[in-house]
Amino acid sequence: MRGIIIIVICVIPLITRSQNRFTIQGRLNKLNDSTKVYLQYPDTSGFAFKAVDSTLIINDQFSFILKNNVPEKVFLTINHKNIASPPTDDSYQLPVYLMSSNSSLLVVSNTNNIKDAMVTGSKNNKDYTTYHNLLKPLEKESQALLAKFKARGDGALKDTLFMKELISQRDIQNKGFLDLALQFMRKNYDSYVALEILQSSFVHGFLNHNIAESEFDKFSLELKKTNLGKWISQAIINSKIEPRGDGPRVGNN
Repeated sequence: MRGIIIIVICVIPLITRSQNRFTIQGRLNKLNDSTKVYLQYPDTSGFAFKAVDSTLIINDQFSFILKNNVPEKVFLTINHKNIASPPTDDSYQLPVYLMSSNSSLLVVSNTNNIKDAMVTGSKNNKDYTTYHNLLKPLEKESQALLAKFKARGDGALKDTLFMKELISQRDIQNKGFLDLALQFMRKNYDSYVALEILQSSFVHGFLNHNIAESEFDKFSLELKKTNLGKWISQAIINSKIEPRGDGPRVGNN
C-alpha cells in the first residue's frame, strides 16, 4: 500500500540573517535537573542540523544566548539516554523559529518531551503549533487506515476489492492533507512556516510547478528574499525544464 500523504515541514536549506542577540529561555517542569538540552544549527549543506551548544536544566530552567548570523530556525533537543551526543530521533526535537521573533523567546513544557513544549514570542512559532494541531485529526485517520491494512495480514495485497477500497480511502485522506496545506498557506502568506509547507508540498510532488509558482508569488517580499524563498524560486524554475535539459516542458499544468 502506498503511503499516506502527510504534508509536514521538512528539512530546509540553510538560512541565516544578521541579528545581534537572541535569548531562548526554557522552563521544562517534568525533566530532572542536570538533563542536557542541545541547541542545533543547520550545517553548511542546510539539509542537516547539528549541535553547536548545550546546557543543563537547573531548577526546571535553561537558557541559550544566540549572537551574530542567527539562523531563521534552530532545534532544541534533549537526550534521555545520557550519552554525549544529541539524539537523531526527531521525537525529541523542538523547532524554534527566530525569524521576525522577539529578541527573547520562552519555551515551556509540562511533559518529559521537549517536542511538546510551547514557544511564545513569535508569530512563526504560533503558526507551527496551529498547523500541527490542525493536522492531528487527519493524522489519526491515516493511522487508522494503516492499522486496517496491517490487520488484514499478508493477504491484504492479494485482496483486490479490499485494496481498491483502501486506496480510495487513502486518496480521500491525501486530498484532505493537501487541502489543509493550501488553506493554511493561503491564510498566511506572511508566515515562514507557510513557506516551509509550500516547499515541502512542492518538493514531494504534491503541487505542480504552476500552482507552486502561483502560491509563491503571493508571499511577502521579506520571505521571498530569504534563502528558503530563493531556493523555492530556483526549484520552480528548474522544474519547468525537461530532465534532459533541452528546453521547457510543454502542456504541464
